[in-house]
Amino acid sequence: MPTYVFDRGIREESQLFVRPSWQKLVSIFLAELIGTALLMFFGCMGLVPTFSGGELGQYSGAIAFAGVVAVVIVIIGHISNCHINPCVTFCAVLLGKLPLISAFVYVVAELFGALIGYGILVVITPYNILSSENSGVCVTSPVAGLTPWQALLIETITTGFLILLVCSVWDPRSGNGDCGSLKFLAIIFFTSVVVGPFTGNSLNPVRSLAPAIYNNSWNMHWIYWVGPFSGTFVSTMFYKYVFMALNREEELQK
Repeated sequence: MPTYVFDRGIREESQLFVRPSWQKLVSIFLAELIGTALLMFFGCMGLVPTFSGGELGQYSGAIAFAGVVAVVIVIIGHISNCHINPCVTFCAVLLGKLPLISAFVYVVAELFGALIGYGILVVITPYNILSSENSGVCVTSPVAGLTPWQALLIETITTGFLILLVCSVWDPRSGNGDCGSLKFLAIIFFTSVVVGPFTGNSLNPVRSLAPAIYNNSWNMHWIYWVGPFSGTFVSTMFYKYVFMALNREEELQK
C-alpha cells in the first residue's frame, strides 16, 4: 500500500485545506468506487452458499474478504492509497494528511461503491438472497446473547487494531509500506476468523450499510458506525500523540 509520508514538521494540519486538482479528485473517486465495489462483491460472495440452504466452508468469508482486500490494494493503492473504508479516511484526516475536500470524495465513493458492489451481487445471485432465514447474506449483526455494549466494545477494539496497522504502514519508519497488501491480508483474515463469529467483523461502516439497506435489516446497526469510528479516533490519536511525538522528541535530542 503506498503511503502518505508523515510530516515531521509542526504544522501537519495545514494539509487539511489544500485544494487538489479536479483530475486528482476524479481519479480518487473512481479508484475508491471500484475498489469498494470489488470489496463488497467478492467479499460478500464468499458468504453466499452455492445453493439455497447450503453450508459454507469454515473460512469462506475470511478468505474472501482478506483476499479481495489484498488484491484491491495492489490495483488502486498507487492511485488513492486504497482506503475503501471511511474509518481509514477519517484516520488520514486526523493525521493531517488528507485535504477535507478529498476526504469528502473518498467517503462518497466508498458509500456508492458499497451499494453498487452488493447490488450487483444481489442481481447475479441465482436465488433471492434477500429472503434469508436470518437477517440476510453478509449482514453484520451481533451473535445471539451478545449485549449491545459487548458488541460495541468488540467492534471498537478490533477497528482500533486495524487502524494501528494503517498508521504503522503509513509511517516511513516501517519501510514505506512494503508488502502492505500482505499485512492487510493477514489482519483481515485473522480478525474475520476470531471476531467474525461474534459481530461479523465489520470494521467498516459502509460494509455494513449496503447489506442492511438491501435486506432492510437494522438490528443494532448503530454499533457498526459508533464502534469503528470510536476505535479509529482512539488509535489514531494514540499513534499520533504518543508514537509520533516520542519519535520527534528523540530526533530533536540528536
